[in-house]
Amino acid sequence: MDLRPKLVFLMVLAVILVALGADSVSGAAPASLATTLDVTPRTALPNQTVTLLGTGFTPSTTAGGAASSGAHQVTGTGGSVIAIGETILVSPNLTYPIDFDGDGNWTASIVIPVTAEVVAGGAVTISVVDDQGLTRTTQVIIKTPSISLDPKASGINSDFTVTGRGFPAFNSATAAGSQVSISYEGVLQKVVSADSRGEFVITVQVPTATAISSNSTVRARVVGFDQSATAIHSVPGPSITVSPSIGVPGTVVTISGEGFPANVLVSSNRAGNITVSSSPAPATDNDGKFVSFFAMPVFSPGVQIISASAGGSTAVTTFAVLAGAPVSQPLPSPPPSTLPAQALETLNVGDNLIRVWTFDNSTKTWEFFDPRPAFTKANTIKTMVPGRIYWLRLNRVQTTSLNGKAVRLFEGWNLLPW
Repeated sequence: MDLRPKLVFLMVLAVILVALGADSVSGAAPASLATTLDVTPRTALPNQTVTLLGTGFTPSTTAGGAASSGAHQVTGTGGSVIAIGETILVSPNLTYPIDFDGDGNWTASIVIPVTAEVVAGGAVTISVVDDQGLTRTTQVIIKTPSISLDPKASGINSDFTVTGRGFPAFNSATAAGSQVSISYEGVLQKVVSADSRGEFVITVQVPTATAISSNSTVRARVVGFDQSATAIHSVPGPSITVSPSIGVPGTVVTISGEGFPANVLVSSNRAGNITVSSSPAPATDNDGKFVSFFAMPVFSPGVQIISASAGGSTAVTTFAVLAGAPVSQPLPSPPPSTLPAQALETLNVGDNLIRVWTFDNSTKTWEFFDPRPAFTKANTIKTMVPGRIYWLRLNRVQTTSLNGKAVRLFEGWNLLPW
């Protein structure tokens, strides 16, 4: 019998056994190709807690484990650390050491640090080095922030909401969060903090100095970093509508304006080349709106241009004059509000109104009104009485319409008959 084939087989088997034995003694991970590192969730926010899962790292059967039990670890000392990008994680973002089980498997919760590299968003590398120098990496995708506006277009001094998503989250485990500054066309308006989902909702007012018919950038920037999100807010130009839009001369026409500067007098209403402004002149409200009335002058049949001007802005529309005998109609006169909070509303823009006093001669008592919410129940002026004298104290000069009359008030105390 020829024994040479058996001898060759035995020699090959011996070489394989020696190789396997050497690998296990040397400490090199025999299943290095099966060593994995995963992160859950794969997409996350700065300051969010994620979970790392490692498999196939150095098993306890390999000598030299750093733990007292002989298990291998990520120790947190020397080169045995976990890093996100260029940042080595330390407490409170991670607690070392991390022990491996007998098969070299492990899990750990980490808080993604708020660094410039992370806040910039996109793919960021997570690297792990165990106590034997075995290194594995994975990637986490960092969300980039975004904002939306509601409404996207509104008038000067109007309110709109800014909703933010994808910002550094508040983490209750570390009691850490971040702040976001909200600016309108480069001017800081408010500062807000994102919640545990990296979201926020905040109300912002369109600045008084904003130009009408403009598009302005609203920016939400992570304080301390260059990362930001932007959206465009539009301030529409002024517009007017007339009702009715067709009729014979003498027809009473209602002009409704919007998009004008807030709390300014309507300086001109014109039909064709004829001034049809009412007396006293109306004023725009906090939202830049106004309502005015006039009787259509006697024009030949055809289309006439109707215009209104307030605060340096002008809007136009048309009225179709029909053939027919002129009519005579009374102009409506809507009663002004007698509630002080509404009757004096235009004075409280920007907290201009400080306090109102009046003397009730029938009861020989002084009464007051303070616009601050804390005085709602304490105020003794319940209605604004026509003909009564009021003392109004303001922070600054303001021209507005009160009780259907245009008035100019000054800083300090003003004596005003209602």
